[in-house]
Amino acid sequence: MLKSIFKYSLLLSLLCGLLSSCVKEEVRKNKFNAPEIETLPTGFVYTIDTLLQIQASQNEFTFEEDASVYGIVTDDETSGNLYKAAFIQDGNHAIELYMDATSGLRIGDSIRVYLKGAKLSEYSGTPQIQDLNPNNITILANERYITPDTINISEVSNYLCRLVTLTDVEFFEDDLGLTYADEDGYGERRLMQCGYTDTLVVRTSNYSSFAETVIPDGNGSITGILTLYQSGSTNTWQFIIRATREVVLNGIRCNGSGSGSEESPYDILAAINNQGSSNPAWVQGYIVGSTKTTSPVSSNNSINWEEPFNLDANVLIANDPEERNINNCLFVYLPPDTDLRREVNLKDNPNNIGKHLKVKGVLRSYLEQAGLRDTENYVLE
Repeated sequence: MLKSIFKYSLLLSLLCGLLSSCVKEEVRKNKFNAPEIETLPTGFVYTIDTLLQIQASQNEFTFEEDASVYGIVTDDETSGNLYKAAFIQDGNHAIELYMDATSGLRIGDSIRVYLKGAKLSEYSGTPQIQDLNPNNITILANERYITPDTINISEVSNYLCRLVTLTDVEFFEDDLGLTYADEDGYGERRLMQCGYTDTLVVRTSNYSSFAETVIPDGNGSITGILTLYQSGSTNTWQFIIRATREVVLNGIRCNGSGSGSEESPYDILAAINNQGSSNPAWVQGYIVGSTKTTSPVSSNNSINWEEPFNLDANVLIANDPEERNINNCLFVYLPPDTDLRREVNLKDNPNNIGKHLKVKGVLRSYLEQAGLRDTENYVLE
């Protein structure tokens, strides 16, 4: 009996060894059969433009047959500012994908969207492909990035769901100091463009990676996706930021910068825009010249921009030490028999040209130009 058991055990061990050897050999030579992958049918191919036309005419449309649409991903869920959503664009047309689960899509992915079972509709004015299974999206290529269109804020209605860059824009002064999003919900910060009355809401989820970042207080460019929110007869255009690196607002604001305090002096543009104020204010700039006479000034030819300087009654200051346009300068009156005149004027101190001057006074016209008079304090650096 024991001999039989031993024989069977030995035979079983030999079989296991052989099987193990075969498995190891298959693994080593990678001879496994490839798994069967179900290929999504293509069906009828729509353009995004055609989808937008169908949605506009029918409001809602469910795809019951095999169909596809191609596009490039222009925004994804990576930052957390979108959830179960993405935007795709082909040429001059774009649409939002709203999925029933999160996806692995990334900006720049070239994709085919299998449409059967999905619904074409809109969410408060923004067209969407809804009820979309992420498994019905095929990634064809990566890093096929779309270059954003550069537009003015008054043109947003022509770029729904598209990737755009707005230039010469800034956040409203009342929103400065706030973060992109509120702690318990979406943040809605207002954006404006110099010279335009139109405004735009920058809408940010409190789940975004930059929700707690303080919005920048300068002027510049911003890149993102345009959407529309309709409520009754009110249309609110909204802007979705993809990443804060695409928010480049570090220039001088439309009306200048600073509050006029000693800690935050007006720059020259702010001083020009606040002419007529009765309260003294601090202004800062670089000394760029002085007038040739004390007569009203009407042109750049009335200024000594370099030595010799023949007048000690005033200096011109500007944001740029190389400025040579009187329209971008502030005319600072230097009262006689004061340290301000003795130490700042260029006639006696020609080396002051290009130096930084912070000075306090009343913002009112001087020599028929934007000026600072009744000066009472200064810092020369």
